[in-house]
Parts: sequence; C-alpha cells; structure tokens
Amino acid sequence: MKRAVKVLLSLSLIAVPMIAACGKTDESGGKTTADAGKQGTGTSKTVPEKYDPPIEMTTVNYSFPTTKFFNGEDINNNIWTRTLLEKYGIKVKTQWYVPNTEYDKKTNLMIASGEIPDFFAATPQQFRQLYEAGQLEDMTKAYNDHAPESIKKVMQQAGETVLKSATFDGKLMAIPWSGVAKEGPAILWIRKDWKEKLNLPDPKTIDDLVAIADAFTKKDPDGNGKDDTFGLAMDKELGMAAGLMNGFGAYTDFWIKDASGSLAYSEIQPQMKQALTKLAEMYKAGHFDPEFIVKDSNKVNESIGGNKIGMMIGGRGSANSPLVSLTPNQEWQAYPMPTVDGKPFKAQLPLNIFSYYWVVKKGTKNPEAIFKMMDFWLQTYYYNKSEEVYYKYIVPSKEDGSALWTYSPVKIYLPDNNIENYRQATAVLDGKVKPEELAPERKKVYDRIMLYKGGQKNLWGEFAQNGPGGSAGIIDQIIKEDRFVPNQFYTTPTATMAERNEQLKKLRNETFVKIVTGNLGLDAFDKYVADWKKQGGDIITKEVNDWYATQKK
Repeated sequence: MKRAVKVLLSLSLIAVPMIAACGKTDESGGKTTADAGKQGTGTSKTVPEKYDPPIEMTTVNYSFPTTKFFNGEDINNNIWTRTLLEKYGIKVKTQWYVPNTEYDKKTNLMIASGEIPDFFAATPQQFRQLYEAGQLEDMTKAYNDHAPESIKKVMQQAGETVLKSATFDGKLMAIPWSGVAKEGPAILWIRKDWKEKLNLPDPKTIDDLVAIADAFTKKDPDGNGKDDTFGLAMDKELGMAAGLMNGFGAYTDFWIKDASGSLAYSEIQPQMKQALTKLAEMYKAGHFDPEFIVKDSNKVNESIGGNKIGMMIGGRGSANSPLVSLTPNQEWQAYPMPTVDGKPFKAQLPLNIFSYYWVVKKGTKNPEAIFKMMDFWLQTYYYNKSEEVYYKYIVPSKEDGSALWTYSPVKIYLPDNNIENYRQATAVLDGKVKPEELAPERKKVYDRIMLYKGGQKNLWGEFAQNGPGGSAGIIDQIIKEDRFVPNQFYTTPTATMAERNEQLKKLRNETFVKIVTGNLGLDAFDKYVADWKKQGGDIITKEVNDWYATQKK
C-alpha cells in the first residue's frame, strides 16, 4: 500500500507525457505560438520582451521514456532552446541530463555538493532543505509583478493550497509544478462481456461491488468450466484497494480534520478499519487471487491479460492503458466508484503538484525569466491551435509519437487537460462545436471516437475513456460538483515525517495485508494505531498541528 495514493493517480500521471499541446477553446485568444512570441508574455513593462544582450540560465533536467533527439540535436540544442533564445533572449544551459528514474538521486548529490543551477525542479523535501539553508530566491515580488495571467490562472485552477504549499513565512519561495490530481479519482472498471453474460446490475454500493465480485468468482463468467476467475484485481501493497477505501470514507496517507477541528491522520481512523474488514471478507470469499500478496501491478496485469479477473479499480486512463493492451478484444466499462451508503463518491485530493517545485537560486540575476519560459510552454503545449506548431514543438509527425515537448526546460500542467479532451469531443458530438475548430490533439481524440463508432472496435479504449458514459465524464461530474476531500496538510514534510515515514509505512503495509489475508484478526488494527503513535505518529501529529495553527491565523 506504499504507493496507494499514487496508484489512484498513476494512469492520469502516466498520461501526462503522452498528452499533447492543446488547450481550451478560446483560452489563448486563438494565438498561435508564433503570435505568442510576437506579443510577449504579458509581463510588466520593466521586463523586456526579449533580453538584449541574451541572458544565460543554468538548469538540470531529466528525460521521459518517450524522449528522442533527431539530427544531432541534444538537450542544449533543440527547437525549444533555440526558440527561447531567438524570441526571448534566454539561453538555457542544462548542466546534466539523466533518465527520470535517476533524477532525484542526482539532484540530492548536487545539493549535497553545495552547487546548484539558476533554476531546477526540486522535490518537496529538497525544496524545504534548500529554503532552510537560505539558498533560494524569494519569488514573491517577481511572481506578483511579472508572472503573466496564463500562469496565475493555472495556479488558481490547480487549487488554493498549491501556491500556499510553496509559501514560507509569507514569502513565495518556489513555483509549484502544478499537477493533474483533479483528474485522478478512482474509477471502477468492469468487463462488459462478463457482466452482460451474468446479467448483473450496475453497482451503486460497496455491497453491489462485492456481489459482482462474488459472481465473477463463482459463476464461471469465462465459460471454461473451471474455477479459475477472480472478481477484483488486487496487488501486494493494496494500492488497487485505495478507491474502495475511499468508498468507506477512508483515505490513504492523508490528513483530515477531526471533530475538534485539529488535523488527524487518515489511516488510523475507524473508517479504515471498516474498509479492511470488508477487504478481509472479500479475500476469505475468494474474490482476490490468493497470490496477490506476492504480485506487483505488472504481475496483476498478467492475470487481467490472461482473462482471469473481471473488475479493476483504476483511473481515468485505465481503458487505454493498460486494459486495451491487456484485453484488446474485450471491452471494459467505467463506473463511478460505489460507496458504503450509496451516496455519490468523494475522491481524496492530494496536493495538486506533479512531484516537484521550480526553485530559483538565491542571487540569480533575472529570476523573472522563469515566467517567460513557463508562458512559452503554456502557449505552445496547451493553447496552440496550429498543426504546424504542433508537429514542430510537440511530436515530429503523425506517424512518430516522440515527445518533442519534453525538451522544454520548464513545465507546468493544466489540472484538467485530459478532461477537456472529453468536454470538447462531447461538444462536437452534440453539435455545439465543429470538428475543425478543435486543437490538434483534441481533434485526434474526437477522430478516434468516431472511428470506434464507425466499427473500428480496437479503439474501444478511447470511447470508454472520452466518449459518453466514459471515465472522463464521471470525473468531470466530480469536478463540477466539487466532490473532493482535500489533504489538509499541504506543506513540505515535517522533520519527523522525513525521519520516520518509511518505518511507519512498512508497519502499515505489513499490518494491513495481514489483516486482509486473515493472518491477523481485526483487533490488530487497534494495535497498529497504538504502535503508529508510539513510533513517531504522535510527534508527527503535533508537528502537523503546530503548522496548521500558523495557517489559521
């Protein structure tokens, strides 16, 4: 369960490297990237549209799995760096460049050396460390005076706690790499053929979900005459159970308000015990693969691909990845997560950042230049409507999905970009917008939906995700109705969190899995709560509430 929250978000976040440059209708005023370059970022007149002579900004960066370079280019010489220099007079020098899996370790070593570049993406822990060491530029005035409306709007849409999380002692000490957490609510995916064969109703409550799992386990939905199917996918860390826990009002690795108005840790609350009780019942009834305790998500996917599992709790993008690749000829349908009482599902909302903060080294001569780079990113990646720009800066051709956009030295994400794909495809299907009015990537989504409707059934994932009744529509409704439970602790980790978190997570993982599998009775939950408190939880709770008291002033 170590990655429980991340599992809920994983498919949304995995999709970020794949989503392309496009934006909401009319948000950019119809400007192309070239137009944006001519008109500038809309910053204060005290900042030139183009630095002359050019300024140099040093940074470090990482590659995504989809990153490729062409024609002898590299991270310091590509379409993004050349345009930043030509249009804005900003020469970006990347001091080192590693795969994304090595980035955090490399930046830790860099920080330990005492030498940091002008700007880079820092983890929350690194951000706190650099702030306490006095190595960061105060960005308050630069943000207020020079950040264009495009950036301020993204920060506002991401949620009020996002900028607050980067603020210490009333000073904005970094710019958050805004994320897509609002797109991350859990979705229940059910195999259509099994559900239709057994004539099962749509699930509204947790008990309904359990009844479907029982049918998929015991009524031979695949028709092979063998007792070899399971109702619900489950992994060894219980990450795939996080959405079901939410259905009980139990939240993973979260801080919520208690009856007294103080903050309390979500995983030691009675609702978590109720959720574990239900999971233990399901395990005893055979609804999970009994070998789940040794299977990570990749191994679970093998069972799904082997037509052994009928339901999976995933995310918005689960249809396209991994389900289409696992069962290309068998469609899955998205359903809102059921709840214990049948009321509308409320999704836990972690701090809406994409793992990092953009920090600027103290003493950097032109700290406001980071906003010019961010605005250029937004105009090009999201708000562009030109196919020429799309294939110049985002992907190199219709056939090659290589991610040119990953060359950008600075990135921030719109919080509902993928949901906007659904909204705009729906607008075209409803006759409110013409297909040719869509931005390039929006148009690709709509085109794939129409190909599915026209009989190209291997594109069922696009329809299940962005078509009517799909996962994006379910999440769009959650967004419209603001059915989120936000994490009330939205700053960097406390000192004891940094020291004890891994130990406490190990205690949680071991205890919860043993409760679910019956190796420990339900009373073990009460012992877990006591042990959690003794092993640092009480100290962490005090630190969290000491911080919270400063936020209420």
